[in-house]
Amino acid sequence: MAKSHLHLMTDYRRMKRLLESGAVFCALDTETTGLKPTEERIIEIGAVKFDADGVIGTFSTLVNPRVLIPQFCQELTGITNKMVYGQKEFSEIAEDFLSFLGEDSIIIAHNAQFDLRFVNAELERTGREKLYNKAIDTLRFSRWTYPENEHWALQFLAKQLNVEVKSAHRALDDARVCMEIFIHCINDSIDRQKPIIDSSASQ
Repeated sequence: MAKSHLHLMTDYRRMKRLLESGAVFCALDTETTGLKPTEERIIEIGAVKFDADGVIGTFSTLVNPRVLIPQFCQELTGITNKMVYGQKEFSEIAEDFLSFLGEDSIIIAHNAQFDLRFVNAELERTGREKLYNKAIDTLRFSRWTYPENEHWALQFLAKQLNVEVKSAHRALDDARVCMEIFIHCINDSIDRQKPIIDSSASQ
């Protein structure tokens, strides 16, 4: 069996410890022409890099998919064919994106497998290796944190947690909202989070 390239972290009790350990995260979101990464294309990427001290930087770009964007995708995202015409293709922005992401940052995404599969499909088309960053799915994390919910969609959680939404279904804003939901999930499950052990105290 081929080795999976999706390294999803699922020990949600250790998220606070991970955040406070100095780890660098990158909240990621993509907008696409459809649901199948082998057939559809990315039309926008947004990412927010952060750590326990706050936002480190942001990455945002429209992407020319070289195919027409279906009407329902245009209506959902507000991204039109005219907007992506003349923009760089994925192959032209790949290095900038990979440089921003970095090899060691932990990817945060809502329904992470969707975004990671799309990015990896695009990387494969350019002859590049797939991402091997560790990742945390805030959809799964939020289900663990808020089991009483009936819905865990990004925009539903944003409303529930009073996270400001400036531009729903645009990649950079969705990435920022995802980052804030990740922090909320940690804080709202604090009684279930494992404490950081001071190793010097046991020596």
